[in-house]
Amino acid sequence: MKDFTVDNLSQSIAASLSASINLNGYASFVVCGGSSPLSLYDNLSNKDLDWSKVSIFLGDDRVVPSDHPDSNNYLIHLHLLKNHASSASFYPLNDSSITIHDIRRPFDVVLLGLGDDGHFASLFPAQLNDRCAFDVNASPSVIASDQNLGSPSHRRISMNLSMLIDAKRCILLVPNSEKRKIVERAFKDNQLPLHFLLNQERTKIEFSDIDF
Repeated sequence: MKDFTVDNLSQSIAASLSASINLNGYASFVVCGGSSPLSLYDNLSNKDLDWSKVSIFLGDDRVVPSDHPDSNNYLIHLHLLKNHASSASFYPLNDSSITIHDIRRPFDVVLLGLGDDGHFASLFPAQLNDRCAFDVNASPSVIASDQNLGSPSHRRISMNLSMLIDAKRCILLVPNSEKRKIVERAFKDNQLPLHFLLNQERTKIEFSDIDF
């Protein structure tokens, strides 16, 4: 993502969070891991809004210690929960102090990354037969893989599709032309997890790529 694109997206997300705070007194933001959004998080952490009224949730993570370099939890603390954003409330997926029913929805903003195999969040091709993972009518839940997935390879935990799309804005990061090709293919290819995100009709998917 180019710097000007990062700042454009950062301002857009900050505006959505601020609007919700002004209307409801709070805002919610579901974040993703990976390398693509790190510059966005660095930028967003400097946005001047009332972060003390923002709840940040991880959409997915690897099952590793929270201070492990492969942990999304670790990346969020390093790149987002600093500067102005240090006052936000943060909830990792394995936080035993909250349940699905405690989380107010719809989320204001959900940010999703995209893998080379068409996975988003931590919903992978190996899980395509898991109805709970990809059915938009499934109960919102956090699901855990029973095998190592992705690269780096670890067991994963993830919000399922029905929970991720319970949002006012759902933004898919498409940082390069190769990922754009995956998006175009996924509209018709139901062997790609992304297919089920793109073809649901509950929530509009916004694309943030080099043309954003």
